[in-house]
Amino acid sequence: MTANASIRSIGDLSKHRIYIEDVYPVVDGGRFPVKRIVGEEVDVWADIFRDGHVLLAAELLWRREGTDKWLRVPMALHDNDRWRASFTPPKAGRYVYAIEAWTDVFASWRRDFLAKRVAGMEISLEIEEGRNLLADLRLRYGEHARLIRDVCRKPGIAENPAPLLSEELAAAASKGQQSDLTRSANYPLVADRAIARAGAWYEMMPRSQSSVPGRHGTFDDCINRLPDIAALGFDVLYLTPIHPIGRVNRKGRNNSLRCEAGDPGSPYAIGSAEGGHDAVHPELGTLDDFRRLVRACAEHGLEVALDFAVQCSPDHPWLAQHPQWFRRRSDGSIQYSENPPKKYEDIVNPDLYGADN
Repeated sequence: MTANASIRSIGDLSKHRIYIEDVYPVVDGGRFPVKRIVGEEVDVWADIFRDGHVLLAAELLWRREGTDKWLRVPMALHDNDRWRASFTPPKAGRYVYAIEAWTDVFASWRRDFLAKRVAGMEISLEIEEGRNLLADLRLRYGEHARLIRDVCRKPGIAENPAPLLSEELAAAASKGQQSDLTRSANYPLVADRAIARAGAWYEMMPRSQSSVPGRHGTFDDCINRLPDIAALGFDVLYLTPIHPIGRVNRKGRNNSLRCEAGDPGSPYAIGSAEGGHDAVHPELGTLDDFRRLVRACAEHGLEVALDFAVQCSPDHPWLAQHPQWFRRRSDGSIQYSENPPKKYEDIVNPDLYGADN
C-alpha cells in the first residue's frame, strides 16, 4: 500500500467517530425483512463504539412502515461495546427500526468526577465544569429543562455537589448536545400472527369431496367436511388450485396422455375458456360459493390457504392476452413444462425473467 493510499484510508475512517456495527436481527444486511410475531418482544443488539474513553448513549428507534413518528427506547450497554434494547410490535404489518448513538458528555463528566473524588483529588474546578455543562444543556434541551434549571440554580453546589450526581439528572442530561449523533441504516421487519409460526394444515382436493362416487365435488361438499376437520384440531384448510382446468393436452387418468370423456385433468393445468387465475372451476361452483366456504371455515376456527400455482394450460387466456409473457422456441411454439424424462404437455410456464415481465 502506498503512503497516499494509507492517508486516504485513514481519512475515510476519520469521517465518523461513532460506529454502529453488527446489528441484530438483520437479514442479508437489511435487504429482506426480519420476521417476528405480534405481541412478542423484538430484541435488538448492536456493537456501538468510538475512540477515546468517553461514555456513549444510544436509542432504538422503531415505527410502523408508512408512518412518520419514531418511537424511542433507550439502549443499555450489555458488555464489551454490545448494546441492547427491545420493542414490541402491537399489530401485524411491516415495521422499520434503526439505532442512534452519541457521546454522553454529562455522563462522561460524572464518571470522571466520581473517580477523582474517590482518589482524593481537588475537584472544585470539576464541579464548576459540571455546572457549566448543565447550563449549556439547559439552553438546548427542553424535555427535562425544569430539573436541569433547578440544579443549576441550587445554592451551595460547590460545597455539596450531590445534586449534580443524581441518577435522575444523569438521565435528563443524557442526550446532551448530540453534536456527534450517528444513525444506523433502517432495517425492515414484518410482524405476523402466531399462526404464521406454527399451525396444522389440512390439504384438500375440492373436486374429490363428493359423498357420491363418480360425482365431481363442489364447494358445498367441502363445507360439509369442515366439522370433522375442525374437530381434528386443524388450523388451516389448504386447497389445491380451484381455477378452470385447460382442455388442450388435458391429461387422462393416472397421468395418461389420452384424455377420455369425463376425465377432469390436472388442477395445476390452469386456465380455459371459462377463465384463468381470476376464476373458479365451474364444476366446483361460483365465486359466491367459494366465499361461503371461506365464511364457513371462519365459523369453525379455520383459515383458508390457496395453492397459488403460476402454471398455465395452453388455452389459458393469458396466452392470447399477453403473448409476450411466454418465451417462444425457434419453431414458434411455447415450451411446455418438463422435468426430464417427465413431460407435462398440459402446462406452459410464463417467462418470469423475460424483458417484458
